[in-house]
Amino acid sequence: MHNFLKMQRPTEGVESLKSTENFLTGWLHNLHIGVAMKLGLMLISCIGVLLVSASFLLSSYLATQLQSNALEVLRSNTRIFHNNITTEYKRVMRDAERYSNVYINNYQNKSSQPLHSLDASALKALLTDTSINAHFTEITNVVASTFVREGDQFVRVSTSVPGKEGSIATSTVLSHDNPALDLLVKNKPFSGVVVLYGRQFIGHYEPIADKNGQVVGAVAIGFDVKLALQPVIKELLAVHIGDGGYAYVLDAGFNPGMMVAHPTLVNQLVGNVIDAHGYKRFSDILARKNGTVYYETVSGYGAAARKRVAVFEYIDGIDWIIATTSYVDDVERSSTLVRNSLLLFSLLLMPVILLLIAATSRILISRRLKNVLKISQSIAQGDLTVDIHVDHHDEIGELLSANEKMRAALHALVGGVVAHAQHVHKAALNITEAVDGQASTSVETSSSVAEITSTMEELSASSTQIAEHSRAVVDIANVTLDDCNKGSDSMGELLTRMADIDSDNQQSMREIMMLGNKSKEISRVMVIINNVADQTKLIAFNAALEASSAGESGKRFSVVAAEIRRLADSVTESTFEIENKISEIQNSINRLVLNAEKGSNSIKAGTQACKVSADRLHDIVATAEQTSTAAMQISLSTQQQKTASNQVVMALREIVVASNYTSQSIKDILSISQDMTQLSEELNQATQSFKLSDKADDQA
Repeated sequence: MHNFLKMQRPTEGVESLKSTENFLTGWLHNLHIGVAMKLGLMLISCIGVLLVSASFLLSSYLATQLQSNALEVLRSNTRIFHNNITTEYKRVMRDAERYSNVYINNYQNKSSQPLHSLDASALKALLTDTSINAHFTEITNVVASTFVREGDQFVRVSTSVPGKEGSIATSTVLSHDNPALDLLVKNKPFSGVVVLYGRQFIGHYEPIADKNGQVVGAVAIGFDVKLALQPVIKELLAVHIGDGGYAYVLDAGFNPGMMVAHPTLVNQLVGNVIDAHGYKRFSDILARKNGTVYYETVSGYGAAARKRVAVFEYIDGIDWIIATTSYVDDVERSSTLVRNSLLLFSLLLMPVILLLIAATSRILISRRLKNVLKISQSIAQGDLTVDIHVDHHDEIGELLSANEKMRAALHALVGGVVAHAQHVHKAALNITEAVDGQASTSVETSSSVAEITSTMEELSASSTQIAEHSRAVVDIANVTLDDCNKGSDSMGELLTRMADIDSDNQQSMREIMMLGNKSKEISRVMVIINNVADQTKLIAFNAALEASSAGESGKRFSVVAAEIRRLADSVTESTFEIENKISEIQNSINRLVLNAEKGSNSIKAGTQACKVSADRLHDIVATAEQTSTAAMQISLSTQQQKTASNQVVMALREIVVASNYTSQSIKDILSISQDMTQLSEELNQATQSFKLSDKADDQA
């Protein structure tokens, strides 16, 4: 049954197409309007359907593209916000490390010896000086702490961190869940986010060791996370995405589900917030940390739910999730507006197109068809003197030309009939006299022609076989010639491509050599930068010595000298990495040059081989052309022989048949010739109804 239905479907489609065609044909026939107007209606209907279909297709495609672009914009904004927060977080960590060095230098200024040359007791006595912390906090307004090691614990001896009840958290120990504790015991620094008394800080912990390398204490610099990143959060909240789109920050580590930044839900736990269908989108975001979610929200009481999309990314280090959200139907409204605009434009354009088609059709079709109709009616009435002028070389012009040929043919035919009617009458009388003489010779002619016919039939069969074989040879020769020509053209194109590849390879080698020279110049510049960095370090060291010898008045200058020295070290490390990269680039360039030279040699060898193949193909083409020409000449000769034989056989067969009936025909000719006389008289009377030119009338 299923196969039967499959077989019936093409027939049903054809019948449906025929019924539609019959309906349109019947509808057009029932309209009493001209051909031009019918053509205009058909064209405007087709154009209208095409424009409407194109509008819907374009709007659908545009909606898909706009949704894709809107989602990509959300991803891009999320990535930008993520990078901004990450950059600011790293900048604050660098500030903490820099302030930590300055803080340690304040202790260094209090000692006449370097800190790493003091014993444990002297170093602990120096670290317990609380005035240094107070002075540093007053100048920099940065949270700082000093620790003294007691066993496996680090006790705060001075700090500006507020405790649980607002008091200064001195005499407290570094908690065991602090990630810096294990590193400080191993005499290693720590940078990252820590939790102190219910608050998150971006901090840097630096160990302080005595002359024996034992860790005696440590210093810590911290910045409140929310205060440090507040400028970036304000910029994030100030960004608006489309109609109702915004960005927000969700805490995923310290206090999961707490909204760090949001236009309306800031400092609220949102893990259990649901959308219009009970979907906990924030819980899903916390679980996935990276991705895209779709949900529906209601803006107010009685309002319809609107679909939103949110793109979110996880920020390492501070355990935040940055997300951007926007309405989905904003894009749909834009595509609907475009579709409606296209439909309105199509409706306004169709009347203009109809008027243009009607005017053009009236000029090019209607007027000229009326002229053709008038000429055809004149010819139908027997007027063969009508003047026909062909104005354009199109279908109507060809119709006019055909009418002119028909008029001329009728004119010549009627004139000839009138002129020869009398000759026919006289010839009929002469035929009667000649019939008797032909009767006696017809029997002898019939027997002779029968013998000739049998001989020519055998000759015609042989000619036919020869012609068929020669035609097959011509076809094979032509196919061979075409294949040779194609091969020759392909080989010529291959030669051109090989030349282009050789030229491009030479240009690539020159550019690679130039790139190697540029990398050598960069290496010379990096040497100069290293020399400058070494000089800067030397100047910074001398400045530090001068500052230490200046006593209290040189404390600030020692901080600057330390920073300059650190900057010079950073420059030296960076230039070392750059030199390594440049060396790798130069090695790659050298390998590229060797590979390019090998490729150039291979290309030249391929080009030479292509030239040899092209020359051989040219020789083959010339030979194939000669073969094809010779085969064609043989085929033409055999075809002519076949045609001549067939014509002779056909003529002889006709003669045999004719001779058999000649005797009977001769008897009938006499009766027919008598009738011809009467018919010629009637023909003269019939031709009088046609209107001919004066010359034709005279001949008649």
